[in-house]
Amino acid sequence: MRYVQKVDVPQFFMDDTEGLTKWDEYYANKKRVLKEYILDKEQNYLCIYCENKINSTKESSHLEHIKPKHLDIENLTFEYNNIAVSCNGNCENNSSDITNYNCGHRKDRDDTPYDNEKFLNPLIEKDIRDYFEYDFDDYLITPSNKDIQKAQYMRDTLHLNDGGLPESRKKALKAFREEMAKTSDINIRKEKMREILIQENKPFISFLVFKYKIFLN
Repeated sequence: MRYVQKVDVPQFFMDDTEGLTKWDEYYANKKRVLKEYILDKEQNYLCIYCENKINSTKESSHLEHIKPKHLDIENLTFEYNNIAVSCNGNCENNSSDITNYNCGHRKDRDDTPYDNEKFLNPLIEKDIRDYFEYDFDDYLITPSNKDIQKAQYMRDTLHLNDGGLPESRKKALKAFREEMAKTSDINIRKEKMREILIQENKPFISFLVFKYKIFLN
C-alpha cells in the first residue's frame, strides 16, 4: 500500500455535485469521468489498496469513500479528499458473494467493521508503505514492526492476501524481472530499474519497491 497525493479539487466535480445531498443523485456518467480523472492524475491506474492494475474502460472498479460516508453523510459524501478508486476485488470469479472480494467492498462490513483509530488512510499517511513487508516464498503481505496492530487490521479488513492477490504479486515480479532482463549491461539495468520503480505506475508497486529497495537508496 502506498501514499497517494490528492490534487486540487477539479472544477467539474464541484459543478457536477453542487446542490447534491445524496451519492445516488450523482449521475453514473459523471462518476465515470471522476473515476478516470483520479486514476489518471493521482493513482496511476492502480487500486488505492491492493495496487492491482485498473482498466477504466471496464466495470472493474468503483469510487471509494476512504472514510465511510455513512459516518458523516453531510460532510463526507462529496468530500473530494476522501474519495479514491478501489478495484472491485475478485470479480473475475463471477461471484456475488462478498466474501470472495478484497479491497473496498470488504471495508465496513460486519466481519471487519471500520475502525478510524486503526485504519491507515493512503491519502493521509505518507509513510504508509513502512507498515508492511512481504514474504517472497508465498507472496503474502505481512506487518512490519512499525505498528503491527494497524498493519494487521488493514491487511485483514481489506483481505489483502485473499483470492488471487498473492499469485498476482508473483506474476508482477516475474514480468518486472523479464523486462529488466532485456538490458544486458548491469549498470544500465540498475538505473533503468530505479527509473521505473520511482514512476510508481507498475501493478503492485509497493511489493516491487520492497523487493528492490536497495536500488532506491
